[in-house]
Amino acid sequence: MKKRLQDRLYQRKLRAKRGQKIRSLEHDVQTLETKIARLYRDLHHRKIAVANAETQRWQQLQRPDGSLQDHARSLVMQFFRVYQNGYSLPLSGLQERFLRSILATDVEGVDLRGADAFVQQWRLYDQHFAQYVLEPQIWKAQNVGDQCVMVEVEVMVYLRCHRQTIGTLFPSLKTGQVDLELVLPLVTGTTAVAGTYTFVVDRTGHVSSLLVSLQLLETLRRVLGSPQNVVQLTAGGRIALGSGTITVA
Repeated sequence: MKKRLQDRLYQRKLRAKRGQKIRSLEHDVQTLETKIARLYRDLHHRKIAVANAETQRWQQLQRPDGSLQDHARSLVMQFFRVYQNGYSLPLSGLQERFLRSILATDVEGVDLRGADAFVQQWRLYDQHFAQYVLEPQIWKAQNVGDQCVMVEVEVMVYLRCHRQTIGTLFPSLKTGQVDLELVLPLVTGTTAVAGTYTFVVDRTGHVSSLLVSLQLLETLRRVLGSPQNVVQLTAGGRIALGSGTITVA
């Protein structure tokens, strides 16, 4: 009789624990569902913001009001809003349509030519950088003759390399010429790089020239500690230290 009573009490405790565990799991599921819903809502808002920027751009081209310099300033501001957090896979379609809408078909860069090449660069940035944040600092706009406006923007770029692909950017890591420990700050922390983005907007309202200048060499010297380390790391590298352009193997 006593044993039967103990068994009943034991079974009751088991059911109580099971019920408590189920309630705890249900609470966790509800919390996750709430977080997921909030993330989808935030993503939706970002998509709307990018779509609105693109719509405003087309409206300005179709019914331009104000001077070409005003239009150029507005266009460049939209660029930094759309790409302030780099290339976003969920927003990639909107970002690429926006980029193609503002660039002339034969737009020229430091070592790039054509809108397709600039679109490809952002895709490569996504492959090789876990973080690529663009933060404009100082703006300067001026007329270039009667047909163009140049907008020069001093920027800070905050980047972090993907651990899985940094060896592709710097092949010397794969060959063992450089110890991976040396570049840990590039994959575990955020590295600040100073630079300049220069836009030339022509009379059609499109960007005919987009020149990017980044102080990657100076940044690597600071992070790696010596010019010799920089030389060893960048030997055969796939990223241009002056412009940040990544070359496809």
